[in-house]
Amino acid sequence: MPTAEEFETAAAAFDAAAQTTSTLVDPARVLMGEGIMVGGQLTDIVTGELDAAAAMLDRVTAELSRLADVCRERAEACRQAVTAQLEYDGAYTIYRTNLMDWQDVRDAHEAGTYTRDPGPPPDAPVAPERPPSWVSSHVR
Repeated sequence: MPTAEEFETAAAAFDAAAQTTSTLVDPARVLMGEGIMVGGQLTDIVTGELDAAAAMLDRVTAELSRLADVCRERAEACRQAVTAQLEYDGAYTIYRTNLMDWQDVRDAHEAGTYTRDPGPPPDAPVAPERPPSWVSSHVR
């Protein structure tokens, strides 16, 4: 699965493609403005076709931009999942140390060599929610 950096790279590529796509009809439209294609039935046909092509390209540009947004959202979700997992791992390491210390005190208390009541065991940290399937597997 892609990492946050790979999603960011894809977003940049989709943005660049959207930028390029949005300008594809411009060179042909220049011909209309320079008087090369002025008047008559051919002008009407070319204008209609350029308008249709521009409309299609507008839809493609919008979709490429939407895909770039999705990639950025997924990159952020990957970063959040990595952060949550790292925080959990750190908290779990502390929990394990505290649990072993608690078990030592409990064992000593039960054996009569330590008078202090160990109290309840420490609470384990709550694991982060499982990330979506498209989050890089190194987070799981």
